[in-house]
Amino acid sequence: MKTLYPLISLNQKETQELFDCIKPSEYVFAKGEEIMRLDEENNMAGIIISGRAYLVTTTFDGVRTIADHYEPGCFFGKGFSLCTDLDPYIIRAASSCRVYIMEYNKLMHCCDNRCEKHVRLIDSLIMSSMHHAQLHIEVLSRRTIRGKLLTFFRQMSKEKGSRTFELPLSLSDLADYISVDRSAMMRELKKLNDEKLIVSHARKVSILKDIII
Repeated sequence: MKTLYPLISLNQKETQELFDCIKPSEYVFAKGEEIMRLDEENNMAGIIISGRAYLVTTTFDGVRTIADHYEPGCFFGKGFSLCTDLDPYIIRAASSCRVYIMEYNKLMHCCDNRCEKHVRLIDSLIMSSMHHAQLHIEVLSRRTIRGKLLTFFRQMSKEKGSRTFELPLSLSDLADYISVDRSAMMRELKKLNDEKLIVSHARKVSILKDIII
């Protein structure tokens, strides 16, 4: 699956050699399970091998926000998640998923052999994590629900290389990701369909016209 923030362009053999160097631990989590809690004492990072996960936080008044979403090839944890100290942040499985978890310091510092693959990984991690954060900021910076939706759809269309794509989040989760009321978002989605800007059914979206925001 193509993602906006791929691991790196290594073949299966090279990838296995890379993880032989890092020596991560493999875990399987059921939907809804906590994968990792992010705090100052956490020195671990992970990568999604299969399935999906969210970075979620709940504010003091009980409002849940999805701060990030992860698909196969995405790193999470220390150094890869933009969090604050105001509210707790948790990586939670959005579906059954398999992950590798490793020490952040071991990941970010070259092994004794200073292998080229490890250096390439570090470069890729820095660039991809910055790019992913910028995409979410771009969505959240839009002042209207329509602007947030259309920006996100444009990002997904570019990622998939098609005007038709499947959302990586459910509609309820999408509302939490773009920080809007779900009912208001559903009304805006209906307007976009009625105006024939898009056609959407559940998580499948097709863009019918060039998006101008």
